[in-house]
Amino acid sequence: MRLEPEEVEKALDALERAVLAQPGLAAELEASRREYFLQGEPPPGGEETPRALRRHREWFLLERPSNVLGGAPVEWVLHRLDDVDEGELHEDALRALLASRCSVFQVTGVAEGEGVWVRDLAAMGEYPLNEPEGSRALSADDVLVGRLFAIGESLYRVSPAAGVFRSSKLLRALLADFEQLRQARRGVLRLTQAELEAMFWRRIEPAASDAVATARTALAAGGVEPERVEQILNDLRRSPFDASLVVHGVDDALGSVLDSLAFDTRMDLDVARRVLLDAWAALAASDDDAAAASEDAPRSPQDARAAIEAFDAGRRAGKDLETLFRELERDLDLESETYDPDGIDGAPAPDFPGVVGAMVEEFLWELGRTQGESAALEASAVRAFGEFGADYGVFENLTGRELVLFASVWLPERKLLRSAEEVRRMLHALREFCAWSQENHDVALLDAYEKSIPPMERALARLVEAQRWCRSDGGQSSTLYEVADLDGPRPTLRDAHGTSFTADLEPRLAAALEVGDRLRARRVEGGRIDVFCCYPQQSASITRG
Repeated sequence: MRLEPEEVEKALDALERAVLAQPGLAAELEASRREYFLQGEPPPGGEETPRALRRHREWFLLERPSNVLGGAPVEWVLHRLDDVDEGELHEDALRALLASRCSVFQVTGVAEGEGVWVRDLAAMGEYPLNEPEGSRALSADDVLVGRLFAIGESLYRVSPAAGVFRSSKLLRALLADFEQLRQARRGVLRLTQAELEAMFWRRIEPAASDAVATARTALAAGGVEPERVEQILNDLRRSPFDASLVVHGVDDALGSVLDSLAFDTRMDLDVARRVLLDAWAALAASDDDAAAASEDAPRSPQDARAAIEAFDAGRRAGKDLETLFRELERDLDLESETYDPDGIDGAPAPDFPGVVGAMVEEFLWELGRTQGESAALEASAVRAFGEFGADYGVFENLTGRELVLFASVWLPERKLLRSAEEVRRMLHALREFCAWSQENHDVALLDAYEKSIPPMERALARLVEAQRWCRSDGGQSSTLYEVADLDGPRPTLRDAHGTSFTADLEPRLAAALEVGDRLRARRVEGGRIDVFCCYPQQSASITRG
């Protein structure tokens, strides 16, 4: 079905109304701005502000898994379309929104008055855009950054909030970076709207104290105790920071921190990765500055801000970006980079994390192509595994340990599974993805899955009921306990030191437990225990020690 561009806009508006009509979603939308604009929201009244807020809105509705809904809002509404009271919403429009793609695109051809062709620099696909107006303003080799909406069979329309950059220098750098990433990684690269916002609309870099303060605030909001926050920052300060790396947070100090946060806090790991990476870089920079004995007086933040503002003003006025970049380098006393027009070595590398999510999207795309959209939609639950693996930079590093961590700890912590059927669908999709990865990319995930995950399915389905009676931890500290005995009126629990005790549990929660299950909980007076999350016994292989 062919959709007019205005129908896509109407569908997006109707989707937003349907989503915000659900209890708690308006508050979640507002809170999510802090996740999206990690370095500060755009200023009220700024020319770019409406477009930035539109990009955040697209991300929230089409990409971000909702804590309340248990998945991306567009998918949630699509599954419940018959129950949604929005006359302008229909399945074709929702599937068009779901099929949108967000990336960095190079304009490869222009048919004036009709449209343009663009190439996805990450995934390498080419797409025709129905852009009669835009075709008169765009030129070959312009860079489009943002979202394309599907409006027909292999036909797209660019989001009005997308950015346009005309700079051969920027294009060369991007081509070099994506080529390097493709050589280092297997599979298709995918980018999220939040990643693009951080890369292309990054506001003035915060001072070290600001970045560290942001990390402290974010970790505290995630339930990390103040003493532990300071220990994390001290560990990062003592660890060498390699600014030349494209991806941090795998086999380094940040990766160790994220592993420790994954289990015993409710911290969103994507947020933790970004704020801690900024803090780590800022701490390293401040230490370098303190160690350097420079005789030059530092440039004031006011001077830097004025240079950035002059750059933005020139861009709004339509001034050539090459000239603006040279003027910005001059104003900031930066040494201009020399580029060989026949080569692109040495181009600066933006940060492009998310290889696991990229592989998941490639899997779903191939599944849709070979078995139909309904099969891809049925398997879309596996996108949660892509979110889980956001901080893994090398796909081949995934093992059975990551599968067990995802199924036995990550899923229960996020309360994503609310019925035995959802457990079945999630694990079936995960197995299909593992089989595809092993067959197409020689990563032995299917073998690891068959060894570790099937024994967990019944336990996960059973613990869905137990999770209903768990409390919200509200940032309180907690401890791991193992269910040692269920005979008698009060269950017996055992702590990590082997000490056993009887506890008063919510009866409906206790009825869903079995010996060997593990609980994240807090002991309170009178023998009562507040349980925050329940895990199957297989989680012991991850959490022990």
